[in-house]
Amino acid sequence: MARVNDRKDLHSLISSVNESNREYYSRFGNWSNPQIKVFWLEVNENFNVLEKMGLRKLGRNLFELKVKEDTFWVDTSNERIWEIFTLSSTRNTEKNFIGLTKGIKGVDKTWFTQNFMKKIQREMGFSDRGFGIRYKDLLSNGKDTNNFSAKFWFGRRSLKNMEPILESLEGSFSISSLRFGKNISNDEKRLTGQLYEFYYNGHMTITTCDDTEEMFYLIKMIREMYVNNLVQLEKENKRKPTLIEVTFSEELDREGFDFLTHVGKRDLNLWLQPFQSESDYGRYCGVDMHTGDFINLDLGSDYSYISADRNGCMNVAPRFGTLAARYLSTSTNIYHDGVEMFA
Repeated sequence: MARVNDRKDLHSLISSVNESNREYYSRFGNWSNPQIKVFWLEVNENFNVLEKMGLRKLGRNLFELKVKEDTFWVDTSNERIWEIFTLSSTRNTEKNFIGLTKGIKGVDKTWFTQNFMKKIQREMGFSDRGFGIRYKDLLSNGKDTNNFSAKFWFGRRSLKNMEPILESLEGSFSISSLRFGKNISNDEKRLTGQLYEFYYNGHMTITTCDDTEEMFYLIKMIREMYVNNLVQLEKENKRKPTLIEVTFSEELDREGFDFLTHVGKRDLNLWLQPFQSESDYGRYCGVDMHTGDFINLDLGSDYSYISADRNGCMNVAPRFGTLAARYLSTSTNIYHDGVEMFA
């Protein structure tokens, strides 16, 4: 692998990997490793994250991080949302990276709601190529855990008799990833076009790409759309106390919610305690473990309201909305003053 010393080297390396993967497919009919993965990381700069992560500087706003057998290139040109590139050759790449950052205060994943992912697809003019679903039962333990996951990949035309089944699955489970692309053709093993898998928990895999410039445009669009929503909420919250409304497609499992927020368990990363409880309504207060900010949360049967410290990080909104959809409800919507956010 070519040595990366600056951003130009990184872009050249990614372009060459895209080209070599397409060439490999044309010759052998399947994909080669490594594939390109992109992570978007939400960062609060006042926590000295650069130093805590042990990044090695390559150039202006570009750093290198080695974790076991994986190398990550970290682009910090946007202060709030960092872009991280890696050439994935193992199944543990995501775990290696997230495991390193998880214990650092002020660092969080980006959280993409289903509506956000679909908006990106529409904005880019990409066609459906499939989706992934993943269900994990919060309330069962050990051998009794009821888990379910599946991926459904489409060709250029979906089968009509499969559409009711796919629609039923999309309505019954939250979407963990979308697969989309355009102009995909592998006639006679000559591959052209773009194909991506976009995940709810802040990363994307580039399966194939014949237009690296458009790929970088897509990566930037995702970052800019997310950070614009985040910064807007934080500006409003500094101006006056802000309530974030999260609505749910079905009634919540209150027992599941209490389990999810007990001592900051799981990715939700909230430590909340109830201080008022009715049959169809509960009020909680506690801490966002991500930054230590104080959080209030009002929870109804199919809605909630979140408020944070005046100078608090508002990444709690997409995190709560996205993970509530995964663990507690099929889908969610996030609103501020009646306007849908992160969508």
